[in-house]
Amino acid sequence: MSTLLVSLSVLQFAFVAGFAFKRQKLIQATPSLVWFSLMTLPFIYQFQFFNNSPRASQSFGLFMIATALASGDILSIKSKGSGSVSEKSHSSHTKAIYFLTFLVVFIPAYHYWLAGTIPIVDQYFGGASPAKVSQDRENFVKLLDVPYLLKVLFHWVSAVFGPICILWFFFMKRKLVSALLLIWVVFYSLSSSADGPIVIFCWALVFAAGFAMSSRLNLSNYLTLGISAALLTVIASGIWLGETAIARESECGVVATQGFTPGDVMRSCSVDKEIIINPVVNRLGYRVFLTPVEVANHWYDYFDGSPSEKRELIDVFQRENSKQASNKVGMWAYTERFPEHYGVSISANGSIDADAYSLGGNLSVFLIALILFFIRIFISIPVSKETLLAKILEGIGLGQLAFLPNSAPLQAMLLPQGLGLVLFLLLILRGKDLFILLKSKVK
Repeated sequence: MSTLLVSLSVLQFAFVAGFAFKRQKLIQATPSLVWFSLMTLPFIYQFQFFNNSPRASQSFGLFMIATALASGDILSIKSKGSGSVSEKSHSSHTKAIYFLTFLVVFIPAYHYWLAGTIPIVDQYFGGASPAKVSQDRENFVKLLDVPYLLKVLFHWVSAVFGPICILWFFFMKRKLVSALLLIWVVFYSLSSSADGPIVIFCWALVFAAGFAMSSRLNLSNYLTLGISAALLTVIASGIWLGETAIARESECGVVATQGFTPGDVMRSCSVDKEIIINPVVNRLGYRVFLTPVEVANHWYDYFDGSPSEKRELIDVFQRENSKQASNKVGMWAYTERFPEHYGVSISANGSIDADAYSLGGNLSVFLIALILFFIRIFISIPVSKETLLAKILEGIGLGQLAFLPNSAPLQAMLLPQGLGLVLFLLLILRGKDLFILLKSKVK
């Protein structure tokens, strides 16, 4: 059954890619493209290393999410118009943009004041040790003693507010303001010294720019080709690193109770036998290609094997780190086996399908896939004339749908990462057109 579901996932992607290429709307197939490249292919590559029971459940989860994204992508490709932007609407949201700009400047400054330190500055200019930088990174966001909603606002600066303001001022011909905001948000995204915030910001900015400029220049297809080239680099890096690790398994004394993965080999190697091809290949291959699907597999194993802990819906609102599922899975799968690499505050974030499975098995996966399908349709629903702000939001939303599902549950995508805010703003901006469209469908 696992092999059949994986094969169907591959065929689905091939159909979506071919359909998007035929319609010359490659950007609308990006969610399927990224899911296939960063989840389906890594699962196929590491299939032999995963245990049978979690592997079977995971193949169903991967297939359901792939089906939801593929169906949404196809319908969006069929229905999406030329994407024209109403020129007269460019300055119709000026007050809102000024307010967002204030937040983009104030929130990071307030964050710095609360944290009392900037990890990236200490790392490069303060002479801090790697252990101190790692602890500062934890204290900067995860362990910072502030209300949860304030931490959400910290995320929104990089994921939503920053890209909106930077692009708005750029298109309003106020390029100095745009450049200053870009520098400020980039520095803030780098401040924790973690990779996630800056990657999310760049992804959102590039997607939003591609959509906002698509009516002037046909950039969306070129953007998709660039993304495809980057994904091919990730895939090649992952396979290269994985094969190197497998070949050196006997040298490292793998710590594994039931089989092992290429990642297990790398974690088991001593410092003098550390597997390093080059920094780029190691980072892309390990963090982006090999690890997300392996972490997801551990989620399936943890909630359907041993220890087979049950998780209630209310648990998604748990804010204490030690009681969160990501910490429990991380402690069980990584800290207990590799204590020299991982601490007790570990967060092994599962993919959208793995998190759904932990809440109710295959039924929960199906329901989350259905919600994801409707979100995908809503983001790219065609309206007669889009405002510039709506095009920017559509780009941010589609970018999040492409980038986040492999490493974040739906609830994290909607709130901390800002997808829910994007959907809400799109509903406000498109409300009148959506009402007219719904009324015409009813008639």
